[in-house]
Amino acid sequence: MILPLPDTLSGIARVRFSILRVDYAAPEASGRQGGVQAGFPVWGARMELDRIDADSADLWQAFVDRMRGRIRRFYCHDTARDLPLAHRFGMTDLTRAGGGAFDGSASSWSQAIDSDDNANVTLGGLPAGFSIAVGDYIGFKWDASGAASDTFERRTMMRAVLPATANASGQAVVTAEPPLDTALVPSGAVAHFDKPSCVMQLVPEESQLSPVGEGGTIAGGAVIGVQDLRP
Repeated sequence: MILPLPDTLSGIARVRFSILRVDYAAPEASGRQGGVQAGFPVWGARMELDRIDADSADLWQAFVDRMRGRIRRFYCHDTARDLPLAHRFGMTDLTRAGGGAFDGSASSWSQAIDSDDNANVTLGGLPAGFSIAVGDYIGFKWDASGAASDTFERRTMMRAVLPATANASGQAVVTAEPPLDTALVPSGAVAHFDKPSCVMQLVPEESQLSPVGEGGTIAGGAVIGVQDLRP
């Protein structure tokens, strides 16, 4: 079972999405700090809560309860950037360069790693002039069989580290982190810009809601998650 975040996001005062890496240092006598990557990075989320009304407090407590520690998983997105910066008020009025309404998803995508080890994702089927800012997310969703369907149990995302703009043909090349593990993310996955998210598990020992105050309100707390990336 993969659960959504609470229906109301009331109370999230601060959010931080970080790329978590497992790297090994390899320092040399010359002073050079070498490093070796162990596996692909995953996302970590920290949602700090503050001044939660009584109804929202109940929803957050129920969400934590339903996670059953690390047993269940949830879909998590960066609530501070759930749409591209240039289109933060919505994308419903946009049209694909080749014609047709733009629903927030690219019609095609591919990843190439350049000589400097940068991950460059080529996206097709975007509106001409579609703007992608530094910090915008690109989501990828697919089902357990590796295809697009009405049920997207698998999700991951990457974050743009350089700006990009779609050309007149609706194609854009975006440099983003972390690189996609294409052994896990199938070619049939859908690349999209509408609320990109990933599947996470709760970190129960770091997640805590403050005691309930007068009127059922909660003064603060934090919900911490780590990505569960699987094929």
